[in-house]
This record gives sequence, C-alpha cells and structure tokens, in this order.
Amino acid sequence: MGKRIQSPSSINTFKMCPRKYFYAYIKELESLPNIHQVRGSIAHSVLEKFFDQDVSSLDIKDFEGKLTVILQNLLLNEWQDSENELGKLSLTDNQRQFYFEETMLMLINWLSHFCDLARSQKGNFQEIFKKLTPIREKLFLSESLQARGYIDAIENINGELRIMDYKTSSTFDIEHHKLQLGVYCLLYHELHEKLPDKAGIYFLKDKPKFINVDKELLEFAKKEIELIHEKTISDNIKDYPKKKSRMCKYSTGQCEFFDVCQKDD
Repeated sequence: MGKRIQSPSSINTFKMCPRKYFYAYIKELESLPNIHQVRGSIAHSVLEKFFDQDVSSLDIKDFEGKLTVILQNLLLNEWQDSENELGKLSLTDNQRQFYFEETMLMLINWLSHFCDLARSQKGNFQEIFKKLTPIREKLFLSESLQARGYIDAIENINGELRIMDYKTSSTFDIEHHKLQLGVYCLLYHELHEKLPDKAGIYFLKDKPKFINVDKELLEFAKKEIELIHEKTISDNIKDYPKKKSRMCKYSTGQCEFFDVCQKDD
C-alpha cells in the first residue's frame, strides 16, 4: 500500500491520540462539526474575501472606519450563509449571539493590526491595499514527501516573504504551531527553492507572532513527516493505541469519536 498523504493536522492528530488518527484518517469516520470549527471556517472565509473588496473610494486618512463596516458586513453574510452548519450545533440563542460577537471582536482585532501596517506603508490607499493583499488559501502538495497543506496567507511585506496562518484559539503559544509552520515552509521551499523570511500565526484574539525560518526548521518538519509515514503503514486498529487525556472528554464537550472509542477494545 502506498503512503497516505499527510498534513500538519493528521500529524498532530496522531500525536494527540493514535486511535483518533485511526478513526479519522484510516477508517474515515464522519466527524461531527462543533462551534469552534464552524466559527473558524467562517472567520477564514471572511479574511479571504476581505481582500477582494472594492476599496477604490477609500483614502489613507480615514480608511479604518470604512474597512470596519466592510468586515462587519462580510461576517454577517458568512454567518447567514453558514446557517445549515450552525443549525446542527443545537446552540441556544444566547450561545449563538455570544460566538457571533466574539468572532466579530476577533476580526476587528485583526483589522486593527492590518490598519497599523497599512499606515506604515507609502503611497495611496489603493496601492497599499494591493501591496498588502496576500496569496490566499494556497494548496501545496508534495509527491516526494506525500504531504500537503493549505496556507492561509503568503505575504510579501516590504520585500519580506511571510507564511501566515489564522487561529481563533484562546492559546497564543506559537511553539505549539511550529510543526504546522515548518511543514508549510518545507512545502514552499520544495516548490520554489526559496526559504520564506518569516512564518507566523495571526492569533485573532491576540496579535501576530513569528518563528525563525531556517534549514533546521525544514529538517524538523521533514523528520516529522517521515516518522508519521513509518507509524501509519498498518490498517490494523491494534497498531493505534488509545492515548487517554483531558481531550477525551471535557467540560464543554468530548472527542468526536468518544462513543465509538468506548466500544472498541
């Protein structure tokens, strides 16, 4: 059997729990959505579409207020378009309102950082907006590594190439995302034969943070990919032991495979 195509998500899932990897990537059981996944997808879609908006009438002196309105309307539209997914979550009206408002605050926080960056650039607003518009939602697939990844944003800021990802989580330790960013940089380097200058996370509840990009990071990512291939050759459930942790069942929910996991040996 050929190697499965791995991703930062699949590698992290295996590290969290090999049995969860088995259910998700080998048995391919359906994964029920949760509010954090749905809300994250909505936020990503808003940020992707934000850079397609018409800003021809905006001026560098007073653009932030108008961009805020654009962002608010985008979120409202994306939230309404996601009604089917949201409806499956059995949220109360208060819970739905809370997550909508929290998502709005996260996006406005991101916009504040974007506007600060825009003010540091030279030129009229249209030129600045075009210069700061990233390549978005780019799929990188490596046949040699049998690995892939969707990069949220590839930016060129003042001649500095940056690989960026958006996170809606409440934890802001960028070291937790070193593997993901390393894989992205490795895939980018393989295709373009060039190292990004920076890799980072837009923590939507906090601020952007970065890690160094060097050959050591690429070697780390490559070894992790090779290791996951070695450990996931088998299709036998017994080769994927349970790794019990607080992520099995917690105060606001449980692992999406919790019920089936309890039934299996």
